[in-house]
Amino acid sequence: MIFLMLVLVTLSFGLNLERAIETALEKNPQLKALKEQRMAFEGMERSAMAFPNPEIRFESGFITNDKNGKPAGRAVYLLEYSQPVPLWDIRLKGKKVVEEEKTAFDHMIESFRRKLVAEVYRNFYTALVKKETVRIWRENFKTASEVEDFVKRAYKLGEATELELLRAKREKDMAILQLRIAESLYQASLRDLERLLNVDVKDPEGDLSKIPSLKDIEPEKTPTVAFIKKRIEAVKRQIELEKALAKPSLSAGFVVEDSEEGFYGLRVALSTRFPLFYRRQGEILQEIARRESLSKELEGELLNIKTKISSIKIRLEILSKELEKLESKIIPRAEEELKLALRSYRLRVITLLELSDIRRRYYDLLLRRAELYGMLHKVYSEFIEIGGWR
Repeated sequence: MIFLMLVLVTLSFGLNLERAIETALEKNPQLKALKEQRMAFEGMERSAMAFPNPEIRFESGFITNDKNGKPAGRAVYLLEYSQPVPLWDIRLKGKKVVEEEKTAFDHMIESFRRKLVAEVYRNFYTALVKKETVRIWRENFKTASEVEDFVKRAYKLGEATELELLRAKREKDMAILQLRIAESLYQASLRDLERLLNVDVKDPEGDLSKIPSLKDIEPEKTPTVAFIKKRIEAVKRQIELEKALAKPSLSAGFVVEDSEEGFYGLRVALSTRFPLFYRRQGEILQEIARRESLSKELEGELLNIKTKISSIKIRLEILSKELEKLESKIIPRAEEELKLALRSYRLRVITLLELSDIRRRYYDLLLRRAELYGMLHKVYSEFIEIGGWR
């Protein structure tokens, strides 16, 4: 019963932004794929810390052959066991490489999450703008219908011309056409939102005028910058590993073989490989080049983020000022002007042409306000994408 009530409440109030973001993060297949891919680092850590496998060599044969080529004489046997010994902390260095790469991958996932949240935010408020546009055109249609009804009555009484009646009908027809176009665009915006959420969206609910505050963020702590930094650390660890691999390696073991006297002998064996000619210079040079490239990429990303933050602040400030002017002065005056124009036309003080012009300017202002709110939220989605909001 409680579950049914929750479902009914959800259907009544529609989809809000919080629920839209939660749904996208829960159902997005690319994000799921990244989380599954992260599990590979567990295997990489085990591989890095694994002890080298031993090597076993067994030999068996005869010392001589007879004149027919068949084995003759004494059979000999040899068993050799060799165990590579990891020196120079190679296993630990390999594990540190994997750990840095794993942390870098976590930052990459967080960066993808930010982009997904920003896209959901942008599409959600695009849908709200289209919804507000539908409301505006519906109100415009209602006003046009009221004007047409008044003109019809006035025409029947001989107080309005046929030209005025035709104009009123045409404006009503245009109003219903614009309303239908707005409704189709609103439905298209819902389909775009459904693509991200992977669920049916009927009626998103939210307040266009509610703009989250622009909190200060440190560019060095944004997901993309943190990702590049960790990649640089992983390369540095890889260079340390390559230098360790360039040092001599050691293997320890024993050899068991028989002797001519008929008993077996045991010898302890130590072997090493000296990198006299090839000391992994190629691998080290590759990693050094990667490190330098990533360092330049980090500089560019930091500059890019600082420029974006500055641009976002400027655009939000300009748009907010324009909206404040519309909300506080221009739209209230236009609304009063429309009310006065409707009364004046009924009293035959102004013409239908003048009324139409005033009505058009008023609804254009309402559409401009909705458009500005859409631009504000679109700019704010850029702030979310680089690591702002939360």
